[in-house]
Amino acid sequence: MKNILLVLIIVSIELLAQNVKVLDNIPLTSISEGRFSNPSLNPDGTLLLFTGENYQGLWYKSLFEWKLENITKEPGAGYDAAFSDNNQLVFRENKFIHGKKYSSLNSYNFTSKKSVRLDDNIRDLRIYKNYENKADIYFKNSQIEFVSTQSSLSKNSSNEIYVYTEDSKIVLNENNQKRYLEPLGKGFYLWLSLSPDKSKLLFTFAGKGTYVTDLEGNILNKIGYANYPSWSKDGNWILFMKDLDDGEKIIKSNIYVANLNTGKYYKLTDADDDISLYPTWGRNNTEIFYNSIEGQIRVIKLKID
Repeated sequence: MKNILLVLIIVSIELLAQNVKVLDNIPLTSISEGRFSNPSLNPDGTLLLFTGENYQGLWYKSLFEWKLENITKEPGAGYDAAFSDNNQLVFRENKFIHGKKYSSLNSYNFTSKKSVRLDDNIRDLRIYKNYENKADIYFKNSQIEFVSTQSSLSKNSSNEIYVYTEDSKIVLNENNQKRYLEPLGKGFYLWLSLSPDKSKLLFTFAGKGTYVTDLEGNILNKIGYANYPSWSKDGNWILFMKDLDDGEKIIKSNIYVANLNTGKYYKLTDADDDISLYPTWGRNNTEIFYNSIEGQIRVIKLKID
């Protein structure tokens, strides 16, 4: 019993002792290369993906070669683009027919550098990605389809849990069984995601802030004003931005991390020097990628004690 208590005390001290220090903030693209936003890494952290203004087009750089490569310049391609595996990307292309938008689902292979069309003429397409920017499924007019087999969830039931919104409610879909949650009542739930161990929910509730709950909707952590939140790979940290606008444009935005074990917040950028947007985790907890308001992709190097 004494040994168990000693272990608990040591773990508690280690958690409380954690501190975050910014070691460097490095540009990865130049303004002459283009204006980019919304960076994300493939699951094994070897490719850095980003889009252009208003989600037009997709580009990437290998973290080993740093050569800028273009995938597509089509409108809407950068919205929710995600990796089906380390070497495959799934993304949308949009077209308008008689004033109505139709989307196609495309797959890009980073080895062959070729795209193939997986699905077409979808009125309502949503690509579902997890905390690793990985996409196993997509929504085709509210029907769940698998990216790899393109078979419906009803035909390919699995033990996977998916979380998304439907009629302004949180939906937990497990084995094709839906459960609806409204932890904070009726309203708009944004930026939903499951924790890496799939035991917790992260979301932003419009007008009230960002929260972590269990899968029954019981509140575990209130993070506060925190936009574009995401889980660290160990599930102990939440990355987010605090952005402010004047009704027309963003005038201030900083990037923060919050430790769920200690409740401490750490500011990683300074808005006086840099309006920082759309952060994403790197290969581990010591890298944060984001874009500046000018469209430059940057990486923050951290030290966590």
